[in-house]
Amino acid sequence: MLSSWGITLLQLFWSAHPGQGHPFQQVLGNPPDAQPAFTVKQQFAHLCDTGSRQWSMSLTKNPCSSLENDPVILWLSGGPGAPGELGLFKDIGPCLVNQDGNSTSRNEYSWTDHANVIFIDQPIGIGFSSVKDRDDMAKNLHEGAHELQKFLSILTSKVFPELASKPWHIAGESMGGHYVTYYLHHILTQKLPDAPLDTKVSSAIIVDGYIDFSRQAVGYYDFFCQDWRGDGSSPLINTEECEDMASYIPELGKYFLANVKPGGWNPYDSRRPCTEPPLCSDLDDGPALEYLNKPWVQELLGFHNVSFELIDFDLNRRWDDDRSAYLPTTKQLTWLLDNTNLHILFINGNNDIIINTPGQMRLLDEQPWKRQAWFRAQSFGEWYFKEGELSPNPGGENFKLGGIWKGDDRLSLFTVDEAGHTCPFDQSQAVGAVIRAWLRLES
Repeated sequence: MLSSWGITLLQLFWSAHPGQGHPFQQVLGNPPDAQPAFTVKQQFAHLCDTGSRQWSMSLTKNPCSSLENDPVILWLSGGPGAPGELGLFKDIGPCLVNQDGNSTSRNEYSWTDHANVIFIDQPIGIGFSSVKDRDDMAKNLHEGAHELQKFLSILTSKVFPELASKPWHIAGESMGGHYVTYYLHHILTQKLPDAPLDTKVSSAIIVDGYIDFSRQAVGYYDFFCQDWRGDGSSPLINTEECEDMASYIPELGKYFLANVKPGGWNPYDSRRPCTEPPLCSDLDDGPALEYLNKPWVQELLGFHNVSFELIDFDLNRRWDDDRSAYLPTTKQLTWLLDNTNLHILFINGNNDIIINTPGQMRLLDEQPWKRQAWFRAQSFGEWYFKEGELSPNPGGENFKLGGIWKGDDRLSLFTVDEAGHTCPFDQSQAVGAVIRAWLRLES
């Protein structure tokens, strides 16, 4: 599908600084014969002054010099229907869009400080990627996984072959939890003759990621009515409402969503009221959207008059109609844990409601795999950071409490205080410290 009619946009940022040391261990104890055309265009500081090299690519030959030694992170935004630019300009990228909607500022704790990061518009047809007939877009996880596998095969064999031998980390946020688990399972089990792929996948990174909605639904009760942090916090709603909620546990999702309205609960951040459903944010009218629709920005990217969206609701509806995205990917997660040596990291903002931390705690405690009993028996401990690095102790100045965590290098959950659904943006230094240490497991 990719090779016959799709054009996908990729943003690739070389890391600015090489990794070193192991501080994480201190803390953790279409047709097969069609040959796609592609172009690679180097960007400079006009769009984003990163302090490192960057390319926009419409899936000519690679003109760049050899890459640095840092690993590769493939970032998959959620949705379904969110393009890579959401992560690039509103989450983990090297630059964030200023309020004027016409300029950017350096993101001090970008993940590009730790790795070469790829931001991709997928499935084909969202963001700046294009497809001749939208009825041919991927309509479910299986079709999306096939597209991504073909794309990665082209990327690592023809465009940037230097990337093939590096450690790869597949990261996703929100619906990206489904992408990461399902796509990885597909890539590692399906050897497609038209998409040979020889890369070393080291880990999966799931940020406020959707795996099993049933765990999140029960987590709503814990989130609103229980002291799930264990710090003496009072319930967010009164006792009568909690009793009412408890009597409707099978319908908790509907109970909560009924209160997502202007001035009501914001499903993505309990600290802020909802402005306008369903997004309750500026994704449909904010500075980042304005910036990416600027003619001069699109011209530098090689596009003209593209009606760019940060959420493609048409694709979102198509996936909703298919219904398969509502199935949990716990089966795929079990396979990844039991049949590979992948390191799997969950990070979750403690103010996220839609993918709430108590729901993720339940999910991972109940996740079937060979070491489930061991993981479930572990207690949570506090984790600290200082100046963008994890710290094994809270002594001295400038140390900050990041949240709580448990696990080891096979499976870990880090919760993040004062952070919502986009916790790498809300707490960029704290989350960046976790990511920096996590990547060093392979160094």
